[in-house]
Amino acid sequence: ASNNEKTSPVHVFQGDASEWAKKSLKKKPGWYDKDYSILLVDPPRMGLDDIVCQMAIQGNFQHLIYISCGRHALKRDLEQLKVAFDVVDCRLLDLFPRTDAVESLVHLKRRDTTS
Repeated sequence: ASNNEKTSPVHVFQGDASEWAKKSLKKKPGWYDKDYSILLVDPPRMGLDDIVCQMAIQGNFQHLIYISCGRHALKRDLEQLKVAFDVVDCRLLDLFPRTDAVESLVHLKRRDTTS
């Protein structure tokens, strides 16, 4: 993506997050320890792969924005992520009226472990 210039504070990685994470770990382990402050994920209905959840937990991300169309997968992923993050806000977006489908937008913040 064009926002990945060295002077830009925004780094965009587009594609399947689990496949990208597996390839990235092979190339340069620890990319997620960099000072990326926000991780935005928009997984398919099946949710995040375990490797992506673990990288979010182990990384230095201070905020995680999770967009979800699969409420069961979102619940499962939030259970995993709660070891490092607290839910700050959650919004439901009814983008498909007259269906039971809703999008969830969840803002998580890394728990302060200094106290």
